[in-house]
Amino acid sequence: MTTLRRLGVLAGLLALAGCERPATAPPAPNAAPMIPAASTPTPTAVRVTRLDLGNAIGADGRVVRPGVQFAPRDTLYASVGFHGRDALAHAVVVRWTYLDTRQVVREEGKTLLLPGNTTTLFQLVKPSGWPPGAYRLELLVDGTLAQARVFEVR
Repeated sequence: MTTLRRLGVLAGLLALAGCERPATAPPAPNAAPMIPAASTPTPTAVRVTRLDLGNAIGADGRVVRPGVQFAPRDTLYASVGFHGRDALAHAVVVRWTYLDTRQVVREEGKTLLLPGNTTTLFQLVKPSGWPPGAYRLELLVDGTLAQARVFEVR
């Protein structure tokens, strides 16, 4: 940057520093304070009401006996209950991770309409058997972690 240009930038900054802001009217007495919209949390339209893990399900698509310990050849089910307050489509993703290696073994997504109570089912199966160890199931709703469960294969 040339010296002449630097002087021009400096003169512009000094001119701005000398400017006064216009006076604003004082707030009206007993007026509610202004709160920026970003600081007010917006309640989510979807709530997870239940997340059960198990190796057997009933006719209603719900886990019969919730548990956290499974055999290597078990089919694992995650039954998820939701309550929604809108008729919009929501992205629901489950991510099953083997914690010993931090490897995602399965990720599955669904788009759900949730204008009330809804139950959906996810499953994890490997006929040759899962390696023993700790696993984690993460449930994401519209890209945000809503629930998580740690379970074990023995």
